[in-house]
Amino acid sequence: MQTKPKENVSIIPARGGSKGIPRKNLQLLGGRPLVEHSIEHALSSRSVGRVVVSTDDDEIAAVSKKCGAEVIRRPADISGDFATSEAALQHAHDWLRETENYRPELVIFLQPTSPLR
Repeated sequence: MQTKPKENVSIIPARGGSKGIPRKNLQLLGGRPLVEHSIEHALSSRSVGRVVVSTDDDEIAAVSKKCGAEVIRRPADISGDFATSEAALQHAHDWLRETENYRPELVIFLQPTSPLR
């Protein structure tokens, strides 16, 4: 069995708020929350060593952990309606570097709202 490379991380930004579809990252598709689909895709990839969900939401964090992802708590200033996915990715990347001295070779960006790959 091949081991997964530790230098590649998948970061999945999944904030709790949404103006258009309330709680959209927890909406069900095929009986499972949207965020779960992205986590499962990342975990099943031979190219991904770590799967991290960036979120400001307790329920998304719990679902993500249950599915096997690590969780990085996103601060409020990058969790509002005008927050960008890029800001969440940068925050997660910086957090991993600053707290764990983890420097991935590759960051894979998966959006929960695009669950079919």
